[in-house]
Amino acid sequence: MLRRNRYLPETTLAAVFLFASSVFPDDSIRVSADFEGGSANVISVDQELATISIQPATRPGRGWPCWWFVRLDGLTIGHTISLKVSASSDAYRDNLVLSAMWSQPDQASISSNETDRSVWQQTGVCHREDNTATYQFAATASTMWAAWGVPYLQRDAEELLDRLAQKLPAAERFELARTRAGRPVNGIRIGDAATSLPGHFGVWVQARQHAWEAGSSWVGQGFMEWLASDDQEAAALRRLATVYYIPIMDVDSVMMGAGGKDAIPRDHNRDWSDAPVYPEVAAAQLKISRLDEAGHFDVFVDLHNPGGSEKQPYFFGPGDMDNLPAIQQQNHIKWQAIAHHEINGPLPLLENYLFATYVKTQEESSRMSANWVRNHSDDHVLSTTLETPWNTPSSTPAGYAVVGKQLGHTLLRYLAAQPLE
Repeated sequence: MLRRNRYLPETTLAAVFLFASSVFPDDSIRVSADFEGGSANVISVDQELATISIQPATRPGRGWPCWWFVRLDGLTIGHTISLKVSASSDAYRDNLVLSAMWSQPDQASISSNETDRSVWQQTGVCHREDNTATYQFAATASTMWAAWGVPYLQRDAEELLDRLAQKLPAAERFELARTRAGRPVNGIRIGDAATSLPGHFGVWVQARQHAWEAGSSWVGQGFMEWLASDDQEAAALRRLATVYYIPIMDVDSVMMGAGGKDAIPRDHNRDWSDAPVYPEVAAAQLKISRLDEAGHFDVFVDLHNPGGSEKQPYFFGPGDMDNLPAIQQQNHIKWQAIAHHEINGPLPLLENYLFATYVKTQEESSRMSANWVRNHSDDHVLSTTLETPWNTPSSTPAGYAVVGKQLGHTLLRYLAAQPLE
């Protein structure tokens, strides 16, 4: 059954429902994506062969059409389903059509319970032919969901923030901003906002500036669940630092199933300028600046997912490392050494920084979050981006959670070593 979506006109929903009801009997396979985070253009459904062909939906102005997420009804339990995914043929901006590689992970994610993220599983490795990836799996229920990766939507973020606040009564939830569509961008502070004692630090971690990179929110969740846990090292970090966390920055694109990357006029990670397009970016800039001015800001980490061929996590280093203040150079070197030791598997960190050489101009580079923070904060501040691979057997909520926990260990070791100020 099609679910109500308050961002689509009622007449459109009614027309889609009537079409689906008239064409497909109740015992046939039906495909829908009209729900929060859903995305697909259905190309064909072969009822006899139980073969479904889709493409990611292109959301005009909303960036890369790589994310897909569908509901499948009318399945026969035990039958093999073949899901064929090809690239969107529509231009997402300036006559650009996205390569198929971005929408075709080696393994897709499937579930018979959309809301319980713990039961989502990976399919077997897909078969690729003629720019189409075919994922096969046995139907375990008459209704199933299939997606590019395990979804992480606004409700997942809200549930996390609720759990953290209940676990740690001193934690404080906050609304960072309202998006251009009026949705809340929420976060949480763990630790005392007013603490300015020597040896106490301020940390800002955020995820999902690019909406399709669902794995970044899973890494962030793993970090925050560890931080709120009874683990002695987590408790030590809570005593040592005040941590601010934003689980989803581009809430609008996430909720409409858009990719976000290369959005028009620009995406969130190119919006860190003097005049941001997105209210949530402007609000993050303001809050970070105030923390820095008050002497409560020491580490900024932006969580992302990289290209599909990259199989190990890595940090992006500052492209002008040699020109940084000596204190900052030392802190970057220290951070990478500690992180390489701590983030050691199942997704082990690359030994050295990588650099965003694909960014062609200094002006564009300056509008990336980690660079903006570095350019607008005290010399000692460590500002970086963690890229965690999405195209491996360990690129699951459980695997991402381990990386998040290891990021926490990295923060503890780094801060306990007293970064230079």
